[in-house]
Amino acid sequence: MTIKVGIVGAGGVGKTLGKVLAKKHPVLFGVRDTAKYVDLAKAQNTSVLTVSEAVKNSDVVILAVPGSYDDAGIKGIASDLGPNIKGKVLIDATNPVTPYPSLEVRWTGKSAGEVLSEALPDTAVYKAFNTIGANQMERADGSGITGQQLTMMFAGGPDQKELVEEVIAATGFIPVYVGPIRYARNLEALAELWIHLGVPGVGSAEKWGRDFHFQVLRK
Repeated sequence: MTIKVGIVGAGGVGKTLGKVLAKKHPVLFGVRDTAKYVDLAKAQNTSVLTVSEAVKNSDVVILAVPGSYDDAGIKGIASDLGPNIKGKVLIDATNPVTPYPSLEVRWTGKSAGEVLSEALPDTAVYKAFNTIGANQMERADGSGITGQQLTMMFAGGPDQKELVEEVIAATGFIPVYVGPIRYARNLEALAELWIHLGVPGVGSAEKWGRDFHFQVLRK
């Protein structure tokens, strides 16, 4: 089945996911200024549109913009997606962290994924792709340093779970469903741990480098 995947944001995460997904599905990038991404539009199976157009013409939308720590910022991101997001499936790859160098995730109230879901009541919101660095997203299929296919935990729904699984699988990851959107708080916490272990100058944890991943092993 062909799935038109919209990606809002063309930073490291967005571009990397788009490159991998375009091998199997049409990718529609949604950006504020299309003129800045002429080269990206030349990539195979890839289009660059306004955010509104990309959302409108996609079956699934991946949100890959910088995250916001506070509720107002998260609701602002939801608003920026426009009215065409209604009825769509949205995969939230953002993390609600404080500015560099602390990059601490929010620990009070609801997760960013939950706030986003409440702000978009007519959209099926899922959290995924937020617990790993962009440097490993091209190697999830087992071509990385471990030689092992990587797992990707995701939360949300579950009404559109199978569609989200198909998108995750198309990136090379093994999708692992962990539960409803309230579990986005756990995935965001894992993201903070990944950031603090992997990014120089951030936090106070021991540094592991960026070539590691939280893996789910089960029979």
